[in-house]
Amino acid sequence: IIQRSVGGERASTMESLVVLLLLGLLPCAWPADLHNMNGLYAISNPNKATSAEFSTDYGKKNAEYFDVYSPPIRTRYGEVFWTMMDPVSLPDDIVKRFANKTMAVIGYETDQVMKTEQGDVSVPITWAYNHHYVSYVTGSRSKLVRADREEYMRNAFSYLYTHTDFWVPADIALEDDPPEIALIPKSQLFSEGNGGEFRKSFHGYPTGYAQLIYAPDTFHISPMQIDTHNRDHPGPAYVPGPQPKASQAPPDAKYSGILECPCTDRIKKDIRTVYSALTKGACPTAVQNASECFAAARSIGTPSNATTQSVSDKSLPAGCSVVRSPEDVVSKILFNTESDGTSCGGGSLYSGQASVLRKVTMRLDLNAHADEAQITLSGPDGVWFGVGFDASAMSDLPYAIIINGSGQVMERKLADHDPGKQIATSVTILSNTVVKGVRTIVLNRTMKGVTADHYTFSPAVESSLPFISAVGSGPAFAYHKFKGAATLSLTALDGATCVCNAGIQGSINGIPFHKDCWDEPKGDLVRQKNPTCWVDTYVGGLRCCHHGWILLDQDQNPWENQTDEYHMKFRFWFQEYNPEEPKHENLVRIFWETEVWSTEYDIPIKQPDVMPEDALHEIQSHWKVGDMLHDCDPGSAFDCTGPRTNKTGINLIYAGGHCHAPSCYTMELWNADNGQLLCRHDPIYGNGTEIFNEDGYLALPPCLWGSKEEGLTEPIFLSFDTNLMSIKRNNNTYGHYGDMALWQMRGVLV
Repeated sequence: IIQRSVGGERASTMESLVVLLLLGLLPCAWPADLHNMNGLYAISNPNKATSAEFSTDYGKKNAEYFDVYSPPIRTRYGEVFWTMMDPVSLPDDIVKRFANKTMAVIGYETDQVMKTEQGDVSVPITWAYNHHYVSYVTGSRSKLVRADREEYMRNAFSYLYTHTDFWVPADIALEDDPPEIALIPKSQLFSEGNGGEFRKSFHGYPTGYAQLIYAPDTFHISPMQIDTHNRDHPGPAYVPGPQPKASQAPPDAKYSGILECPCTDRIKKDIRTVYSALTKGACPTAVQNASECFAAARSIGTPSNATTQSVSDKSLPAGCSVVRSPEDVVSKILFNTESDGTSCGGGSLYSGQASVLRKVTMRLDLNAHADEAQITLSGPDGVWFGVGFDASAMSDLPYAIIINGSGQVMERKLADHDPGKQIATSVTILSNTVVKGVRTIVLNRTMKGVTADHYTFSPAVESSLPFISAVGSGPAFAYHKFKGAATLSLTALDGATCVCNAGIQGSINGIPFHKDCWDEPKGDLVRQKNPTCWVDTYVGGLRCCHHGWILLDQDQNPWENQTDEYHMKFRFWFQEYNPEEPKHENLVRIFWETEVWSTEYDIPIKQPDVMPEDALHEIQSHWKVGDMLHDCDPGSAFDCTGPRTNKTGINLIYAGGHCHAPSCYTMELWNADNGQLLCRHDPIYGNGTEIFNEDGYLALPPCLWGSKEEGLTEPIFLSFDTNLMSIKRNNNTYGHYGDMALWQMRGVLV
């Protein structure tokens, strides 16, 4: 239900309904022979060589449906709603009917609605803008679990994240599971055409294809909604409400600039230069002067009693370096103005120390000549703590040392979002002490790992060692209570260690900034120097748009006590799957970002000499089909495409793009090997005030492949080695923040 709360008093639902009726914002009644919730849809690639016409009317597909509503969403003007909501049980009759059966979901429809006594009333996209949504249906053999933010942001599906934790489905293995359901998915992701285009973009499949799910029982959704409802101008034409100074929307815009998530003056950035140690070669980026050098050297863990000196000496590396004695008695920080100096390193003894969140400290003392590594770990007594080497997240699959609450040590090979496996013991405990609630344990092992699963220390090659650390809530190794990441810089004790400029790092409102923009040939953002890739140039997008944040300046607070309340609504169309005579092939999800893997990018405003009709910005991406595949069992996780054994490629069945109003112009998917245009999206922009046709907002008809009898072209076979190319174009008469260029596709491995 959407309700307006004025001065603490909510206006009646009937009042809101009457307002919408008077403004013509309710959808017209669809013809009686249509069954769809949102009317008919369009597709981008109908087969024009046949007289058959593909039908998007689910009611004509011998299908049934059920509706699911999210818990209520409540926002005030300018507020972001973006979190995993409480789970919703599917209708009882559906749960009972499919308790030991497989459902074949042939499509779904979505809307955002108020629930009234007169029925559901659609909320205008100009009131509540759906930036995107991620939804799951889990079954009795699966559950939704929380994953680490740092881990999941490095995953190919990083765009799915919420502002805090990530949630992903995981299987529950039961001993009595019949073998015939082994390859049937136990959960499914529904996130195609998932943005401002979500209501009138088709989310259905050709005959014979479906998303299969065994024993479905629960719906989950994480919607990203932005409140753009101008309470003083209900319509019929949309008038944007107050905008922050950072908004790039023009004064006469038909859309609200806050839907692009500008970084307002409520946003606080912390930007700093970070430094690293180097024990071989020369710094890629040098420290520029003595004062920077002396501060930089201390930031990488140089002893506090180190002296500082500027020199001109050809026997030392040029620029900034640290020289330490083997006994660590004398340390010098040197800035060498001689440009023709020696190379960094040259020694065999190395040492370094770093801490994570002041909870876990690691010190390394390495002797390359003796092949000996001494590892000193300190953390809270009574609970487990540990470190993972050469990693920024669990998805790096690191070698880890775990210490339980009583001081016992085990070594593990961690997995992605998983504790992994325990591996052979290679460390010897030299000491194990507890002082004032802090356990310190000193371990010894060889520098070279005893197996491929054990980390090998190579300080002459890698003198900056990233590591992850975690602390549990109990003595036994389990899900962590605290976690973090740091970098340990190793400096030579019998040679000169260079100190290098490692670039800019920072945070936004206290949240560490991370972007993974890939360079050519995969993507264009690095070459184009797109502002989204670096914290110091970031000015708008998802990182400034977290749950509960207000996208207005500090001096703006209109309609403070007026909240809107409504629900996301999903209608799932399904058929029963018959394992004895299967008539449905399960569609696996394949996904790519044209903005690899930034998840978003900025559209720069056109140059002054560019004519309006030529105001187009373009990015491209180049990749192989195999880059999108995950060889895990499709019955175990939503992003698993299955083993490629005895397979040669994929039949593409569904391709849906995701881009944003108001500037999306075209999206194209090409076979780069033969020049075949596989799919092209020309967004359908609204031009009125009625629901689903709001002026300036779009729908994105997907591409479908099936039978010509159904009005489609035959499925396209793409080998795993096929080279693909995506081209995304945007109108850049004005600048825009945080646009997306995603390909959300489904197909069958063959």
